[in-house]
Amino acid sequence: MATSAQIDVKASEKPTPGEKFIIQLQENSEMLGLLNDGRTFRFKTPSTTERDYQQENKSLVVVGLDLDDADSREERLVGVLNYRS
Repeated sequence: MATSAQIDVKASEKPTPGEKFIIQLQENSEMLGLLNDGRTFRFKTPSTTERDYQQENKSLVVVGLDLDDADSREERLVGVLNYRS
């Protein structure tokens, strides 16, 4: 079953379905998704599920995305990432 999360990502670092990632907690308490090739995305409001996966260092898979342009000067996307363990 897929889990959904709100994310914020640079347009050039957009994940694609089938890619694997892990969740990492940063020093500033932000949670990032780390893709295999070094690209990252930020979880906007991490849930307990994301915190659990981060602590387990579990590999996750992108199932789908629904992203829109962010209201910012940078080329960023915001929206929903669907993933599974």
